[in-house]
Amino acid sequence: MEWFKCIQYCYSWSKYDNDDVRRYVELGKITAEQYKEITGEYYATPSERTSGTTDGSIGSDQVN
Repeated sequence: MEWFKCIQYCYSWSKYDNDDVRRYVELGKITAEQYKEITGEYYATPSERTSGTTDGSIGSDQVN
């Protein structure tokens, strides 16, 4: 199977979004360069992306 062409086709028909294409890079089916060719965006490695995790605190530091 030609992964690049298949993914590119699905992306062009809006069947895949950038997150879907990113997953194929993570799975080793396409390269980061191919990700950029398909999406037009630079492929940020997991360490370059924000994790979305926090320390769990919310609100202010005010003590009642």
